[in-house]
Amino acid sequence: MKYQLTILFCLLSAIKVSGADLERGKTLYSQLCFNCHGPTLDGGQGPSLRDQYWRHGSSPAAILEVINKGVPGSAMIAYEEVFPEADRLALRDFILSEQEGMRETVRSVYPVEYFKGKRFAPKDFASVESLSQTPLPENHYYFERNGVGVMRGSSKLYIKTAGEYRFSIGPIGRTSIFLNREEVHYSDATTDKKTHLNKAITLQPGVHDLEIFHEEKKSHSYRFRAVLQQVAGKNFTLTGRSLEGNIPKIINARPGEALVVRKWIKDLPPRTLMCLLPNQVIVALNPVDGQIIKAWHSAEINQTPSLPDRSAKPSEVTGTAIDQFKPSPIASDSLRFLRYQIKRESALISFETQDGEKTVTISPEGTQSFSISIK
Repeated sequence: MKYQLTILFCLLSAIKVSGADLERGKTLYSQLCFNCHGPTLDGGQGPSLRDQYWRHGSSPAAILEVINKGVPGSAMIAYEEVFPEADRLALRDFILSEQEGMRETVRSVYPVEYFKGKRFAPKDFASVESLSQTPLPENHYYFERNGVGVMRGSSKLYIKTAGEYRFSIGPIGRTSIFLNREEVHYSDATTDKKTHLNKAITLQPGVHDLEIFHEEKKSHSYRFRAVLQQVAGKNFTLTGRSLEGNIPKIINARPGEALVVRKWIKDLPPRTLMCLLPNQVIVALNPVDGQIIKAWHSAEINQTPSLPDRSAKPSEVTGTAIDQFKPSPIASDSLRFLRYQIKRESALISFETQDGEKTVTISPEGTQSFSISIK
């Protein structure tokens, strides 16, 4: 039997926000934030303000705290004494209006014995003390190796696109999901599927209260997998692994000094030399044929772009493509890469050619370009 649950929430229902406030926040973002966080909040010198990972917290209060106080040791300054409170609130609310997926995620663990023979329900958790409560900056659920206990996860679920959604849960252990205090999923791998529940949910754009309860047998790794699927739309992965010790790493050149790295970059040959210049220009040079493949300004390399499965994804370059450049600085029928080195602001790439050794020097030019010389 197919169930329909229609939930109407206005965007940012817990915070009273007008269209004028959001427009003001968008204007402030385009003036103050886009250089570091990117024009579409996808990240640049600073972290993405769209993805799941929020190191300093994803609640309205946590985001406002960063805007007000800044982040010591980073380029994020405090705006508390720079802009009036109304502007800082408008900026926060604009950032919140761009969110999708789970935020403010907290994992609590409870003793197994108390819930034996009981179907999970929020009211039952009010009468027993948790063993631990852990905010998860990754905003997806995971468990430590050999962990034991009933997991209670609570999150705010941000939806931007209206449509029909359904939870897809791996057949491991038992799971109950409550959305806006109504049960929308129940499954237990040890019971008849006829007793299970999985409602189709019609969601409107807004912020929704999500609670997930799960228990499985102790094993060397937690196998719980959960996805929120939109019919003919995007999926939201709700489970993953800890990113502790693997905080998203951004690579760029230090002031006054170039940098050359080799990274697995999507759509580039695997041995490509990525030349990062101090003016935030990145030049991709293929050492096999000496060709400059691509170049970007206002750019950096995101070494860990994929939150649910970072180790299996290529690094990404974020920035604006430079369309005009000389693709082949060296004209030679015989070319062999020798080495690269750094000389202050420039990257020097040396090749052996039919006419002897030649060195390509890639240097910053202005704020959004680069120059090439051959010696």
